[in-house]
Amino acid sequence: MGDELSDSKVEALWQGQPTEPPHISPEDLRRKMDRFERRIYWRNVREYVAGAFVVAAFGYYEWRFPTVLMRIGSGLMILGTLYVMYELHRRASARTAPAELGMSTCLDFHRRELERQRDALRSVWTWYLLPFVPGMIVFLAGMAWIVLKANPAVMLRALIGLGVMGIVVAAVFFAVWKLNRWTANKLQSRIDALNALTRDTD
Repeated sequence: MGDELSDSKVEALWQGQPTEPPHISPEDLRRKMDRFERRIYWRNVREYVAGAFVVAAFGYYEWRFPTVLMRIGSGLMILGTLYVMYELHRRASARTAPAELGMSTCLDFHRRELERQRDALRSVWTWYLLPFVPGMIVFLAGMAWIVLKANPAVMLRALIGLGVMGIVVAAVFFAVWKLNRWTANKLQSRIDALNALTRDTD
């Protein structure tokens, strides 16, 4: 019939309809915030447990190793670990939103927490990785000194071994940095989505 719409016209009409803005209920937002808080909390618990293990191990080495360099390296590793744990708590601890917050205030709170965690992940070189470097350098130098003192003829092999260990440590540091950058980018995507949601609900 002449007044019927063709399939292409129907599709064009449907595509031209205004779309509903994305919507999230206060309950959904609270659940997302609670999941995010729990994930951050348990991540930090794992980091604190690992930090306690490092402190205990190098505290034991502090009294067991025979060379001054290795003892100094162990002490620096302990100090570096304690500093990292402090910065982890200061920069990236889990925070709970007060129960009485309204919808818009909850959105703002959640956005700030996402941004805080993103910034902490982006700056891991300065507060999470770099504090371990002095202790590792001194500790590895102490290990090389023990080998050279025991048998000077193996100097070349000792230096090669030290270089390989340094490359492995650098590779691990790089992998940790890349993983944290990837996670920070994921958080940025969530921040962008939250910003879009906030604009649509204004």
